[in-house]
Amino acid sequence: MDQQQRSPDSVVVAYLVGVPLAVAGFALVFSSDLDGLGAVGAVAAVCGVLLVCTGMIVSAISRR
Repeated sequence: MDQQQRSPDSVVVAYLVGVPLAVAGFALVFSSDLDGLGAVGAVAAVCGVLLVCTGMIVSAISRR
């Protein structure tokens, strides 16, 4: 029998957390009038993008 290769749970969590975090961060950056809130949005957006990139790397390594 052929088994499909599943992604590790850490990859799924990275995608489920990283994408909404990045979207919410970018929304805060572009809709905020306050400087402090815009900075928090920028940090959230960068963290979300890094989480998604980490998930992609883990996925690529686990498929080798």
